[in-house]
Amino acid sequence: MRRVVWAVAVVLAAAAALVLVTLVRKGPQKPPAPSEVRVLHYNLCGAAAACPWNSGGSGPGTSVERVVKEASAFAPDLITLNEICATQYDALLEQLKDSGRPMHGTYASSQDNVPNCGPTGAYGTAVLSRGPIDPGGPDYRRFSRTGDETYENGGRTVAVRRGLLCAPTRFDGEPLLACTAHTYAKAPEQLREIRDRLAEGPVSRETPVVLAGDLNLQPNEPALGFLYAHAPGPGGRPTGRFLEGDETDRTWASQGSTGGVVCTGGEPERCRNGEPTAGERKIDYTFADTRHFSGGDTDAKLFRESDHAMVTTVFTRR
Repeated sequence: MRRVVWAVAVVLAAAAALVLVTLVRKGPQKPPAPSEVRVLHYNLCGAAAACPWNSGGSGPGTSVERVVKEASAFAPDLITLNEICATQYDALLEQLKDSGRPMHGTYASSQDNVPNCGPTGAYGTAVLSRGPIDPGGPDYRRFSRTGDETYENGGRTVAVRRGLLCAPTRFDGEPLLACTAHTYAKAPEQLREIRDRLAEGPVSRETPVVLAGDLNLQPNEPALGFLYAHAPGPGGRPTGRFLEGDETDRTWASQGSTGGVVCTGGEPERCRNGEPTAGERKIDYTFADTRHFSGGDTDAKLFRESDHAMVTTVFTRR
Protein backbone atom coordinates (compact mmCIF):
# COMPACT_ATOMS: atom_id res chain seq x y z
CA MET A 1 0.00 0.00 0.00
CA ARG A 2 2.84 2.35 0.87
CA ARG A 3 4.38 1.72 -2.54
CA VAL A 4 1.13 2.68 -4.26
CA VAL A 5 0.83 5.93 -2.27
CA TRP A 6 4.46 6.76 -2.98
CA ALA A 7 3.98 6.13 -6.70
CA VAL A 8 0.91 8.37 -6.83
CA ALA A 9 2.80 11.14 -5.03
CA VAL A 10 5.65 10.92 -7.53
CA VAL A 11 3.23 11.17 -10.47
CA LEU A 12 1.44 14.21 -8.98
CA ALA A 13 4.73 15.96 -8.25
CA ALA A 14 5.92 15.38 -11.80
CA ALA A 15 2.66 16.73 -13.23
CA ALA A 16 2.89 19.84 -11.05
CA ALA A 17 6.44 20.45 -12.17
CA LEU A 18 5.42 20.13 -15.82
CA VAL A 19 2.64 22.70 -15.37
CA LEU A 20 5.06 25.09 -13.64
CA VAL A 21 7.62 24.75 -16.43
CA THR A 22 4.90 25.41 -19.03
CA LEU A 23 3.74 28.57 -17.23
CA VAL A 24 7.32 29.84 -16.91
CA ARG A 25 7.96 29.27 -20.59
CA LYS A 26 4.76 31.08 -21.61
CA GLY A 27 5.33 34.02 -19.30
CA PRO A 28 2.58 36.47 -18.30
CA GLN A 29 -0.46 36.60 -20.59
CA LYS A 30 -0.61 39.80 -22.64
CA PRO A 31 -3.97 41.56 -22.81
CA PRO A 32 -5.56 41.31 -26.27
CA ALA A 33 -4.83 44.21 -28.59
CA PRO A 34 -7.75 46.64 -28.96
CA SER A 35 -9.80 45.97 -32.09
CA GLU A 36 -10.99 48.56 -34.59
CA VAL A 37 -14.46 49.04 -36.01
CA ARG A 38 -14.51 50.63 -39.46
CA VAL A 39 -17.63 52.62 -40.38
CA LEU A 40 -18.59 54.09 -43.76
CA HIS A 41 -21.55 56.48 -43.90
CA TYR A 42 -23.00 58.06 -47.03
CA ASN A 43 -26.07 60.03 -48.02
CA LEU A 44 -26.31 58.77 -51.60
CA CYS A 45 -28.63 61.49 -52.92
CA GLY A 46 -29.94 58.48 -54.80
CA ALA A 47 -33.02 59.98 -56.42
CA ALA A 48 -33.07 63.69 -55.57
CA ALA A 49 -33.24 66.32 -58.30
CA ALA A 50 -29.92 67.71 -57.04
CA CYS A 51 -28.17 64.57 -58.30
CA PRO A 52 -29.71 63.80 -61.72
CA TRP A 53 -26.91 61.37 -62.64
CA ASN A 54 -28.22 58.99 -59.97
CA SER A 55 -31.97 59.11 -60.73
CA GLY A 56 -32.48 55.84 -58.87
CA GLY A 57 -29.82 54.07 -60.89
CA SER A 58 -27.00 51.80 -59.73
CA GLY A 59 -24.69 51.61 -62.74
CA PRO A 60 -21.42 53.38 -63.63
CA GLY A 61 -21.23 56.97 -62.43
CA THR A 62 -23.80 56.51 -59.65
CA SER A 63 -23.49 56.64 -55.89
CA VAL A 64 -23.97 52.87 -55.72
CA GLU A 65 -20.85 52.31 -57.79
CA ARG A 66 -19.02 54.85 -55.59
CA VAL A 67 -19.91 52.96 -52.40
CA VAL A 68 -18.60 49.71 -53.91
CA LYS A 69 -15.33 51.35 -54.95
CA GLU A 70 -14.74 53.01 -51.60
CA ALA A 71 -15.74 49.89 -49.66
CA SER A 72 -13.11 47.93 -51.59
CA ALA A 73 -10.48 50.46 -50.50
CA PHE A 74 -11.63 51.18 -46.92
CA ALA A 75 -12.84 47.68 -45.98
CA PRO A 76 -15.67 48.80 -43.64
CA ASP A 77 -17.20 46.57 -40.99
CA LEU A 78 -20.38 48.66 -41.14
CA ILE A 79 -22.00 50.77 -43.87
CA THR A 80 -24.91 53.13 -43.16
CA LEU A 81 -26.78 54.81 -45.98
CA ASN A 82 -29.40 57.55 -46.36
CA GLU A 83 -31.46 58.65 -49.38
CA ILE A 84 -31.25 55.28 -51.08
CA CYS A 85 -33.94 53.60 -53.18
CA ALA A 86 -34.90 50.04 -52.32
CA THR A 87 -33.84 49.05 -55.84
CA GLN A 88 -30.41 50.65 -55.29
CA TYR A 89 -30.05 48.79 -51.99
CA ASP A 90 -30.67 45.45 -53.69
CA ALA A 91 -28.20 46.30 -56.46
CA LEU A 92 -25.59 47.41 -53.93
CA LEU A 93 -25.69 44.09 -52.08
CA GLU A 94 -25.18 42.25 -55.37
CA GLN A 95 -22.31 44.50 -56.45
CA LEU A 96 -20.56 44.17 -53.10
CA LYS A 97 -20.84 40.41 -53.38
CA ASP A 98 -19.47 40.46 -56.94
CA SER A 99 -16.56 42.65 -55.79
CA GLY A 100 -15.52 40.03 -53.23
CA ARG A 101 -16.80 41.98 -50.23
CA PRO A 102 -20.25 40.55 -49.42
CA MET A 103 -22.24 42.15 -46.62
CA HIS A 104 -25.49 41.50 -44.81
CA GLY A 105 -28.08 44.28 -44.74
CA THR A 106 -31.45 45.65 -43.76
CA TYR A 107 -33.53 48.43 -45.33
CA ALA A 108 -36.38 50.74 -44.30
CA SER A 109 -38.42 53.14 -46.43
CA SER A 110 -39.48 56.59 -45.27
CA GLN A 111 -41.70 57.29 -48.29
CA ASP A 112 -43.09 55.45 -51.29
CA ASN A 113 -43.82 58.02 -53.98
CA VAL A 114 -40.40 58.72 -55.49
CA PRO A 115 -40.75 58.00 -59.23
CA ASN A 116 -37.04 57.46 -59.79
CA CYS A 117 -37.10 54.59 -57.27
CA GLY A 118 -38.95 52.16 -59.54
CA PRO A 119 -42.41 50.58 -59.21
CA THR A 120 -42.59 50.78 -55.41
CA GLY A 121 -41.18 54.30 -55.14
CA ALA A 122 -39.48 53.19 -51.90
CA TYR A 123 -36.80 55.60 -50.65
CA GLY A 124 -35.09 55.41 -47.27
CA THR A 125 -32.15 54.18 -45.27
CA ALA A 126 -30.03 51.05 -44.90
CA VAL A 127 -27.55 49.38 -42.56
CA LEU A 128 -25.00 46.89 -43.87
CA SER A 129 -22.67 44.74 -41.78
CA ARG A 130 -19.75 42.46 -42.52
CA GLY A 131 -21.06 40.23 -39.74
CA PRO A 132 -24.41 38.44 -39.76
CA ILE A 133 -27.57 40.36 -38.88
CA ASP A 134 -30.09 38.68 -36.63
CA PRO A 135 -32.96 37.99 -39.09
CA GLY A 136 -35.56 38.65 -36.43
CA GLY A 137 -33.83 41.67 -35.01
CA PRO A 138 -33.77 44.62 -37.47
CA ASP A 139 -35.93 47.37 -36.03
CA TYR A 140 -37.30 50.50 -37.71
CA ARG A 141 -39.02 52.85 -35.30
CA ARG A 142 -40.72 55.87 -36.77
CA PHE A 143 -40.25 59.14 -34.97
CA SER A 144 -43.30 60.45 -33.18
CA ARG A 145 -42.09 64.04 -33.77
CA THR A 146 -42.47 64.56 -37.51
CA GLY A 147 -42.55 68.33 -37.92
CA ASP A 148 -45.58 67.66 -40.15
CA GLU A 149 -43.18 66.87 -42.98
CA THR A 150 -44.71 65.87 -46.33
CA TYR A 151 -43.35 65.04 -49.77
CA GLU A 152 -45.18 65.79 -53.01
CA ASN A 153 -44.38 63.98 -56.22
CA GLY A 154 -46.23 62.31 -59.04
CA GLY A 155 -49.45 64.02 -58.06
CA ARG A 156 -49.37 62.51 -54.58
CA THR A 157 -48.56 64.08 -51.24
CA VAL A 158 -47.46 61.69 -48.51
CA ALA A 159 -46.32 62.08 -44.94
CA VAL A 160 -42.60 61.38 -44.62
CA ARG A 161 -42.04 58.53 -42.14
CA ARG A 162 -38.52 59.16 -40.89
CA GLY A 163 -37.21 56.91 -38.15
CA LEU A 164 -34.29 55.06 -36.56
CA LEU A 165 -33.15 51.85 -38.26
CA CYS A 166 -31.11 49.47 -36.10
CA ALA A 167 -29.56 46.12 -36.97
CA PRO A 168 -28.33 43.71 -34.29
CA THR A 169 -25.16 42.25 -35.74
CA ARG A 170 -21.88 40.76 -34.56
CA PHE A 171 -18.29 42.02 -34.55
CA ASP A 172 -15.39 39.75 -33.60
CA GLY A 173 -17.99 37.22 -32.52
CA GLU A 174 -19.64 39.62 -30.05
CA PRO A 175 -23.01 41.44 -30.31
CA LEU A 176 -23.07 44.98 -31.72
CA LEU A 177 -26.01 47.27 -32.53
CA ALA A 178 -25.57 49.31 -35.72
CA CYS A 179 -28.04 52.12 -36.42
CA THR A 180 -28.72 54.94 -38.84
CA ALA A 181 -31.14 57.87 -39.07
CA HIS A 182 -31.89 60.68 -41.49
CA THR A 183 -33.53 63.29 -39.30
CA TYR A 184 -35.58 66.37 -40.22
CA ALA A 185 -34.03 69.76 -39.43
CA LYS A 186 -37.42 71.18 -38.38
CA ALA A 187 -38.00 68.38 -35.87
CA PRO A 188 -34.91 68.43 -33.59
CA GLU A 189 -36.81 66.38 -30.99
CA GLN A 190 -36.11 63.40 -33.22
CA LEU A 191 -32.61 63.39 -31.72
CA ARG A 192 -34.11 63.02 -28.25
CA GLU A 193 -36.02 60.00 -29.52
CA ILE A 194 -32.74 58.52 -30.80
CA ARG A 195 -31.12 59.10 -27.41
CA ASP A 196 -34.00 57.43 -25.58
CA ARG A 197 -34.08 54.45 -27.94
CA LEU A 198 -30.32 53.85 -27.62
CA ALA A 199 -29.97 54.54 -23.89
CA GLU A 200 -28.66 51.88 -21.52
CA GLY A 201 -31.80 50.11 -20.51
CA PRO A 202 -33.54 49.76 -23.87
CA VAL A 203 -30.10 48.56 -25.03
CA SER A 204 -28.10 46.19 -22.83
CA ARG A 205 -25.08 47.75 -21.11
CA GLU A 206 -22.99 44.98 -22.61
CA THR A 207 -23.94 45.76 -26.21
CA PRO A 208 -21.75 48.25 -28.10
CA VAL A 209 -23.69 50.79 -30.20
CA VAL A 210 -22.65 52.55 -33.41
CA LEU A 211 -24.88 55.27 -34.89
CA ALA A 212 -24.30 57.19 -38.13
CA GLY A 213 -26.47 59.37 -40.27
CA ASP A 214 -27.41 62.65 -41.89
CA LEU A 215 -28.87 64.55 -38.92
CA ASN A 216 -29.44 67.86 -40.76
CA LEU A 217 -28.24 69.78 -37.69
CA GLN A 218 -24.84 71.25 -36.92
CA PRO A 219 -22.60 70.47 -33.93
CA ASN A 220 -23.44 73.66 -32.01
CA GLU A 221 -27.20 73.06 -32.06
CA PRO A 222 -28.75 72.19 -28.67
CA ALA A 223 -30.37 68.99 -29.95
CA LEU A 224 -26.93 67.47 -30.57
CA GLY A 225 -26.56 67.44 -26.78
CA PHE A 226 -28.90 64.44 -26.80
CA LEU A 227 -26.12 62.46 -28.49
CA TYR A 228 -22.74 64.00 -27.62
CA ALA A 229 -21.35 62.86 -24.27
CA HIS A 230 -19.60 66.18 -23.69
CA ALA A 231 -20.78 69.77 -23.49
CA PRO A 232 -20.10 72.34 -26.23
CA GLY A 233 -18.58 74.68 -23.63
CA PRO A 234 -18.26 75.43 -19.90
CA GLY A 235 -21.44 74.93 -17.95
CA GLY A 236 -23.14 72.81 -20.61
CA ARG A 237 -25.01 69.66 -19.67
CA PRO A 238 -24.94 67.01 -22.36
CA THR A 239 -27.23 64.06 -21.91
CA GLY A 240 -25.81 61.79 -24.61
CA ARG A 241 -23.58 58.75 -24.36
CA PHE A 242 -21.69 59.00 -27.64
CA LEU A 243 -18.28 59.87 -28.97
CA GLU A 244 -18.37 61.49 -32.42
CA GLY A 245 -15.81 60.38 -34.97
CA ASP A 246 -14.27 63.84 -35.55
CA GLU A 247 -14.45 65.36 -32.06
CA THR A 248 -10.92 64.33 -31.02
CA ASP A 249 -9.26 65.60 -34.21
CA ARG A 250 -7.59 68.83 -33.10
CA THR A 251 -7.20 69.90 -36.72
CA TRP A 252 -10.81 71.04 -36.64
CA ALA A 253 -10.98 72.42 -33.11
CA SER A 254 -10.37 76.03 -34.08
CA GLN A 255 -11.73 75.99 -37.63
CA GLY A 256 -13.89 73.18 -38.95
CA SER A 257 -17.39 73.50 -40.25
CA THR A 258 -19.76 76.42 -40.20
CA GLY A 259 -21.94 75.71 -37.17
CA GLY A 260 -19.16 73.90 -35.39
CA VAL A 261 -18.07 74.95 -31.91
CA VAL A 262 -14.74 76.79 -32.04
CA CYS A 263 -12.50 75.38 -29.32
CA THR A 264 -9.53 77.65 -28.72
CA GLY A 265 -8.86 77.11 -25.00
CA GLY A 266 -5.53 75.32 -24.94
CA GLU A 267 -5.56 71.85 -26.45
CA PRO A 268 -9.07 70.47 -25.86
CA GLU A 269 -9.34 66.70 -25.95
CA ARG A 270 -12.82 66.86 -27.43
CA CYS A 271 -14.56 69.50 -29.51
CA ARG A 272 -17.94 69.61 -31.18
CA ASN A 273 -16.63 70.41 -34.60
CA GLY A 274 -15.28 68.54 -37.59
CA GLU A 275 -14.76 68.41 -41.30
CA PRO A 276 -17.68 69.84 -43.33
CA THR A 277 -19.89 67.24 -45.03
CA ALA A 278 -22.43 69.38 -46.95
CA GLY A 279 -21.07 72.64 -48.32
CA GLU A 280 -19.47 74.39 -45.35
CA ARG A 281 -21.66 72.59 -42.80
CA LYS A 282 -21.11 69.42 -40.82
CA ILE A 283 -24.44 67.58 -40.76
CA ASP A 284 -23.34 63.96 -41.31
CA TYR A 285 -22.04 62.11 -38.24
CA THR A 286 -20.58 58.85 -37.00
CA PHE A 287 -21.07 58.07 -33.31
CA ALA A 288 -20.00 55.22 -31.02
CA ASP A 289 -20.94 54.79 -27.37
CA THR A 290 -18.28 55.84 -24.86
CA ARG A 291 -18.71 52.73 -22.72
CA HIS A 292 -17.28 50.46 -25.41
CA PHE A 293 -15.28 52.74 -27.72
CA SER A 294 -12.52 55.31 -27.60
CA GLY A 295 -10.78 57.49 -30.14
CA GLY A 296 -12.11 58.13 -33.60
CA ASP A 297 -10.27 58.81 -36.84
CA THR A 298 -12.59 60.36 -39.43
CA ASP A 299 -12.24 61.47 -43.03
CA ALA A 300 -14.90 63.20 -45.14
CA LYS A 301 -14.55 62.90 -48.91
CA LEU A 302 -16.76 64.73 -51.38
CA PHE A 303 -17.46 62.92 -54.66
CA ARG A 304 -19.43 64.20 -57.63
CA GLU A 305 -22.11 61.52 -57.21
CA SER A 306 -23.71 63.14 -54.13
CA ASP A 307 -24.21 66.53 -52.51
CA HIS A 308 -22.98 65.02 -49.22
CA ALA A 309 -19.48 63.89 -48.34
CA MET A 310 -18.81 60.23 -47.65
CA VAL A 311 -17.71 59.87 -44.02
CA THR A 312 -15.33 57.07 -43.01
CA THR A 313 -14.39 56.52 -39.37
CA VAL A 314 -12.25 54.07 -37.44
CA PHE A 315 -13.28 53.62 -33.78
CA THR A 316 -11.23 51.66 -31.25
CA ARG A 317 -12.93 49.09 -29.04
CA ARG A 318 -12.06 49.51 -25.36
